[in-house]
Amino acid sequence: MGGEHRLIRATRGLRHAPAAVGSVCVVPVIHLILPRSTANGLHHVWGHRMVPLGLMTIGALARREGWDAVVVDENHESLPKELPDLVGITAWTLFAPRAYEIAERYRALGVPVVLGGAHPSLLPGEALRHADAVVVGEAESILPEVLRDAASGTMSGLYRGSWDDMAYTPTLDELGSFYDQFPAMRYWPQYSIQSTRGCRYNCDYCSVIRINGRGQRHRDPGVVVDELRRRTQRTRLTAGLFFTDDDFGSELDWTMELLTAMAAAKLPVKWAAQTSIGIARNEELLTLAREAGCSSFFLGLESVTRASLKEANKKNRPNEYAELVARIHEHRIGVEGGFVLGFDTDGPDVFDDTVDFADEIGVDVGFFSVLTPLPGTGTFDRYWQEGRIFDFDWSHYSLLRTVFEPAQMTAAELDAGVLRAFGRFYGRRRRARRYARQLRQLPPDYATVLALVGHGFAKEYRRRRPATADTAEPFQVHPDDLAQLAVTSQAPASEAIWLAADQVDGGAGRPSVPVTIGR
Repeated sequence: MGGEHRLIRATRGLRHAPAAVGSVCVVPVIHLILPRSTANGLHHVWGHRMVPLGLMTIGALARREGWDAVVVDENHESLPKELPDLVGITAWTLFAPRAYEIAERYRALGVPVVLGGAHPSLLPGEALRHADAVVVGEAESILPEVLRDAASGTMSGLYRGSWDDMAYTPTLDELGSFYDQFPAMRYWPQYSIQSTRGCRYNCDYCSVIRINGRGQRHRDPGVVVDELRRRTQRTRLTAGLFFTDDDFGSELDWTMELLTAMAAAKLPVKWAAQTSIGIARNEELLTLAREAGCSSFFLGLESVTRASLKEANKKNRPNEYAELVARIHEHRIGVEGGFVLGFDTDGPDVFDDTVDFADEIGVDVGFFSVLTPLPGTGTFDRYWQEGRIFDFDWSHYSLLRTVFEPAQMTAAELDAGVLRAFGRFYGRRRRARRYARQLRQLPPDYATVLALVGHGFAKEYRRRRPATADTAEPFQVHPDDLAQLAVTSQAPASEAIWLAADQVDGGAGRPSVPVTIGR
């Protein structure tokens, strides 16, 4: 594409709805693209390279409407040479500049483009500068309309999704053909499944509740277990499953119901999930989780000081971490801990203090990130109001590069400190001692997996790698888009994306069906 590929029109691609031509059925084609980012990130670390579940979900929905769908993860493969009838691109903030460049190249070749995902939902006006249409929010309810308009040549402007019941979300059965097409070791975990959406917490720096809403919606536990059972019968799904739920243990009654069903089914599945540390207070739940095949939990520990946690609107209490991590280990379940560095209460000592604390309480895998004012969040609003954000090139929003002025150190010190935290935690001697402990506390095979993951982190975060190769020119935000974002970021979490859309079209596309949150 451009200087990268010679693109040719796919012979089966036609700009109209599925139709019979003579005895041949012409099927329109949509290419669903995850843009690449060469910046440091979990998508480069074995054990954390997730399948592009969002695009696979859109692909399954498109197939329900009679389209053929091709999922392209540009982090692992080149863009196809064939031109489709429609291109859909998803983008978190880090990927947005590359997404815009891809969109403009396809449009120059006459292919319509629709953008969606977290960043376009919070900056739909910016996204519309580079695409024919933008989907704001979740796509299940609105995608049929998008595809009909694309087929008739009338797709344009904003399309608002809605936070609906998850009963219509594509099943693992429908996603199976995408999984079957991936090379065996491209992704690990090899499978992802989403059983809930949304989060009941209101963390200041998090964009999840802006995209999926406060509160949680769940899939039926019996349906989830049936899907896993069928998949294990069809293929060797015995390890490498990840629940992408934003907080797997947020609503304990539902979590207990799912774990009870999984344990009773005796599925040959080893899995991991992300959750809050409060899950460790429930011994019955931990017992069920292990019986159901849980290998590890990713815990958003975030900080080792209560002052920083209060700043982030987190209720965690660091003085409880050691006991709660020990409880999880007693059930032979591993612990991954996520830590955010750069709060206003963090001084230059925070890096070594955090690493030493994480090691002392027995964190098996540690992830250290720079506090990042993601668009639409309370953190963005606060730093914007204080005039502290100095970098609006979204490709720098990698969680490893400082884009604001910290309170107690320079941006350069924060950048260097986070890399030092990775180097300190994943030093060879510490990894060796950690592996010896893990062999005592965890199943030996999983202890070895964690050791390999640790090696991957040590390699990936040895030095900073910018995303300069992803776009032809550095990204520059338009002042009008920045002004709209400033307004959006002040909104309550569950109203942010709708306010973002209203600023673009005046509310003309507001859905007549009310937004729903809850089970």
